[in-house]
Amino acid sequence: MFKAKLLLIAALFSAMASADEQSIYAAQSGWQFGLSTGYGKIDNPVHNSDDIPLYVIPNIEAFYGDFAFTNFELSWTPLSYDHHQLSFVAKMNRDGLYFIDSLASSSVLASLTTSALPGAPRPPSAQTQPNARKRVGNIQNIGERELSFLGGAQYLFDWQQWRVSASVFSELTHYYHGQQAELALSRYQQWNKHLVVASVQMQYQSNELTKYYYGSQRPELAAGFSYYQPQHAFNTSVQLTYQYQLDEKWRIISDIKWQTLDDEIADSPLVSKQHLLSYYAGVAWSY
Repeated sequence: MFKAKLLLIAALFSAMASADEQSIYAAQSGWQFGLSTGYGKIDNPVHNSDDIPLYVIPNIEAFYGDFAFTNFELSWTPLSYDHHQLSFVAKMNRDGLYFIDSLASSSVLASLTTSALPGAPRPPSAQTQPNARKRVGNIQNIGERELSFLGGAQYLFDWQQWRVSASVFSELTHYYHGQQAELALSRYQQWNKHLVVASVQMQYQSNELTKYYYGSQRPELAAGFSYYQPQHAFNTSVQLTYQYQLDEKWRIISDIKWQTLDDEIADSPLVSKQHLLSYYAGVAWSY
């Protein structure tokens, strides 16, 4: 059985790590280490694959001039003004984590970048309805899906309590030569030690990316799956984050994310869920 974890919002928690009254989006300097313990879960949409528990989430940041490293994300920011920022970023593509065979390996990779809120009810439509065109086989016998990396540019615009983020990435590892783009709008509200961040996001994935991870060809046909070749996809998500600052080093953190996969992905015989719920809550320490 394939088991894996999903990369979620370590970058957002990194920005929140030293939030002040002026802006949670202020850039950091030097290095920072943090660790949170708690419980959470990430939905895995791949057929017959377990959802993924989360327990310990490390946060490692290093800044040197215009360069920054945050867990699995490396960025260079040549242009930075009061409200505008342009960066070039290399990061891991989350889709590959769904297909990792080793639970231990996927746990380590996902725990480096995750978080969310416990006990959230699953809406009735969270499970994809059966599709008569789908023929489902043995997920263990499908073709190999490699973990890929993306590189591209990200533009940020900050105004008061709002942030607009736009990014475009291309695959660097040459498994499928695809592209991915993201557009997000976030707003934060802070009251003394309480901080709430709400965001909405739209994600574009090209034909090459969706076919590589969610398409079915000869190996999948031999494993008993029906033939399927998806086109480009637009995935949407909403996210709510809350933190309470106990003191300079300790915080209570929680996060919940609800993602809807495009029908192009949900109709794949390899996929059994269209709506993905991810959450985490715990206590975080930073140094």
